[in-house]
Amino acid sequence: MVRRSGRRGRLLAGAIAYSALCVVLASVAWVAVGSVSAGAPTPTPSYVAAASTAPMTTPPPSETADSTTPPPVSTSTPTYVPTPSPTGTRGPFKMDIYRLGTFKSQINKYACMAGALQNMLNIIGPKIDLTSTRQVEISHLIVDNTTKTDSLNGGYGPAGWAITLTQLGAGKYKLLIDGSLDQAMHDAASALRKTGRPVGLLSWWGAHSWVMTGFRSSADPRYFPKDYTLSGAYIVDPFYPRISTIWGQTLGPDTFRDMADMAHNYIGWKRPEGHYKDRDGKWLLVVPY
Repeated sequence: MVRRSGRRGRLLAGAIAYSALCVVLASVAWVAVGSVSAGAPTPTPSYVAAASTAPMTTPPPSETADSTTPPPVSTSTPTYVPTPSPTGTRGPFKMDIYRLGTFKSQINKYACMAGALQNMLNIIGPKIDLTSTRQVEISHLIVDNTTKTDSLNGGYGPAGWAITLTQLGAGKYKLLIDGSLDQAMHDAASALRKTGRPVGLLSWWGAHSWVMTGFRSSADPRYFPKDYTLSGAYIVDPFYPRISTIWGQTLGPDTFRDMADMAHNYIGWKRPEGHYKDRDGKWLLVVPY
């Protein structure tokens, strides 16, 4: 009995020592990972600002502040609806082409268009590239494809966005300019439904870039192209997880935004750098065709 009790004691002491060692190693590994992440360099190309700090009644200048504490990552599930039956029965319709694992936040608060374009390429596939190096490459391409007419102060331009998408193999894209929010949203939904590819939206008076991956409507645009009502859209915002000083907390990828929310964020073009004859007061979007 003494010999057996001594053996149990030795086993218990060994288990306690092993557990303590695991805790110590885990703590060291956690500290090491945190140190590597904190010390990693972040590319910071200086391009056209992505967000605004002006009052809601004036055109937005550059975003100047954001939060460094990210909120919880979105856990929304993609709800892509395949092509319905050829009969085109009228009724509620929902489509979302977002793919989990494709989201990449913009590398800094200025690179919204490059971030949006990278997300669009990832969603279209087949490859997914989440590296910051890829986003920097995209940034340079957009700038190269942007003319002075497209952006009066240089940097990113929406026409350059469309050209770069086509150039990088996303299929044909073009810049579309509409006279109303309703027309722009319907054009975005129709293009998305027809091609199965995402749409780019120039939100925040044209200062920021969103990606539209889906929508909900009263009928399928394929069969009722001029007779359907939209209730909202699925949006990927590359500014996430930052907090805008004007627009508030950004929402995770593939978040559904109702039409009231779309009207609040997707506003007619009005830029502080100067007058755009064909764009001012209108809605810009980059659509596949």
